[in-house]
Amino acid sequence: MTQFLLHALLSFGVLFFALPVVGQENAVISGENISRLRAVEAIDFTDFPGTIEIGWFEANADASEFVVFDREGRVYRAGAAGILESAWHRQSGQGILSVIDAVYRDGQPEILSFLDGEFYLNRRRIVSDYFPLALFVVDGALYAEAFNDDGAEAFLRLAADEAEGEIAPKAVIALLAPGGDSPAVRIGRVDFPYVLLSSLEESALTVFHYPGAFTADAARTWALEGGPAVRGAVNGGGTHFAWSDPQSMRLNLLEFETGENRVVAALDGAYAQYHLLTADASAIIIVNIDFQPEVFAWNTANGQRFDLGAYRSCTRIPDEVALSADGTALVIGCDTGIDIWRIATEEEE
Repeated sequence: MTQFLLHALLSFGVLFFALPVVGQENAVISGENISRLRAVEAIDFTDFPGTIEIGWFEANADASEFVVFDREGRVYRAGAAGILESAWHRQSGQGILSVIDAVYRDGQPEILSFLDGEFYLNRRRIVSDYFPLALFVVDGALYAEAFNDDGAEAFLRLAADEAEGEIAPKAVIALLAPGGDSPAVRIGRVDFPYVLLSSLEESALTVFHYPGAFTADAARTWALEGGPAVRGAVNGGGTHFAWSDPQSMRLNLLEFETGENRVVAALDGAYAQYHLLTADASAIIIVNIDFQPEVFAWNTANGQRFDLGAYRSCTRIPDEVALSADGTALVIGCDTGIDIWRIATEEEE
């Protein structure tokens, strides 16, 4: 996950318990079944003992469990059935701690935090000259996006030398820069191991992919007709990029391997807050268009549009929107709670 958080003021102390995850057969979201995507579960923040004001979340692989935090300084593991565990606890004599990000790895949450000038991964101090901003799991390994005092950005592969030891970078992978002289901006909400840089003057998109060896491929660059790309999403398989242009005129789908770009649908200037792309790139999901609190989707093969309905009542646009790692759930979080959308069976229709 990718978002930089500096919220929740807590006192330090972490305690996690292994909790069983009950398996459930859920359909993977695709263009074939997208018309049956429905809000089927919800987490209401009013049910929590503390006050939760931010709809940030981190979900496990099948979106059956989430990490959220409240204003009073507690972090919870929760599901649609209720609170599973209050994972963080106040301790006297400790300083102020800020939660930055979290990921699930091997079914358990890893939380990045900041306390008294030091960064921590759960209770372990991170020893590095870099300042971590976000966490990612790639092929079972843990990575942090970070920057140093000179402003240089990099990805750190984090690991502990001992079971209870400090965390240190085992590799530092530099964030590469695009070629050419025109300025480029990084497209947000695209998670490592992909980094996309968009040239605003040339409408060129440069794609960096950091493979298993984590030495960057030769960057691939495409000139986008109707570009530049300023927002979008990469699918879980890493094969395609769904994007829209600065004027929000067209919804596009770029295939990385061939560089072929197709216009899926006309947006006619309607601003899309969140783009998501299914694992097989057969459907594009947009949450909130022109501040309409609804979910929309397009079949990428034929451009058919689906107006799937409203998400929960919020006082602002969602704080976070994501597809679960297994591709079976759309999760929407805002200041009132979390909605979990799944494919309804034909019997449930």
